[in-house]
Amino acid sequence: MLFRGKNGRLPLEQVVRSFQQFAAETPDARLFIWVGTDSQEHGRNTRVVTSVTAYRERKGAQSYDYVQTIGRSMSLGEKLDFETQMSIEVIGKLREVLNRRFLCWELELHIDGGENGPSRQYLPRVVGWAESLAPVYNYVVRTKPNAIGASRVAHRYTK
Repeated sequence: MLFRGKNGRLPLEQVVRSFQQFAAETPDARLFIWVGTDSQEHGRNTRVVTSVTAYRERKGAQSYDYVQTIGRSMSLGEKLDFETQMSIEVIGKLREVLNRRFLCWELELHIDGGENGPSRQYLPRVVGWAESLAPVYNYVVRTKPNAIGASRVAHRYTK
C-alpha cells in the first residue's frame, strides 16, 4: 500500500517519518492524525481515496492518500461500509507503525457520513462498527461535520 503526497509515493512507515519531520517543525503544536476515506463513481468504476493527515492544531496539515479503483458502482450503503473498512484497515496498520516507533499521537477515524444527509440511515451501523474497534487501536471516531479527513481531504482526490 503506497500513499501519495508531497514526498512522492511512500509506504506507511515512511509517511510516519514524514509526519515526524512535520511535527518537529512546530514541537509546541498538538498533533492529530486523521484517517478518512471517501469514494465517488466515475462511469462504471468507483474511485476510493483513503487519506492520512497530520494536523497540527492551528499550525497546518500534511496529507498522504491511498487511491484505488473498484471496477463497479456501489450503493450508498456499500460505499459507506467499504470506506469505513478501508479507514479501519489503515488506522490499524498506522497504529502498529506508531507503536513500533513509540509515538503517542492522537488518532481520529473520520467517517464520511452525518446526521443530516442521505447516509444517516447507515450511520449507526458503521459508527458502531468503528467504535467497537476504537479501544483496540486507540482512536476517536468523528462524523460530519467534524470528519474533515474524509469529507474534505479524501473527497478532494475522489474527483
